[in-house]
Amino acid sequence: MKAAIYQEKPISIHGKTDDCLEISDRLLPRAEKELGAFARAVNKLFGSAHAGQSIEDWVEEFESIDWPAGSTTPNWRRVTIVAAARLASRVEIKTEDREKENHR
Repeated sequence: MKAAIYQEKPISIHGKTDDCLEISDRLLPRAEKELGAFARAVNKLFGSAHAGQSIEDWVEEFESIDWPAGSTTPNWRRVTIVAAARLASRVEIKTEDREKENHR
């Protein structure tokens, strides 16, 4: 048995058929799934301290999304990639600091 392939539907912010509730009903569960998966991965790999900050980074990036009229569903992976890049920057800085302390 083959699984059905999911297809994105265009979302029109200013459309006549889509109201705010319909849009949020379609967008928020997807965003929550993406954020949840990201948070679990960060927590597992880097611990709860990094997970908390990474969740904040993800939400900040989510809030900064430009929502042009007639656009398709936002690319949640892009939000996750930006948050992961911030995490990598923090982890890299801490690693460099530890290496400097070890060489003293």
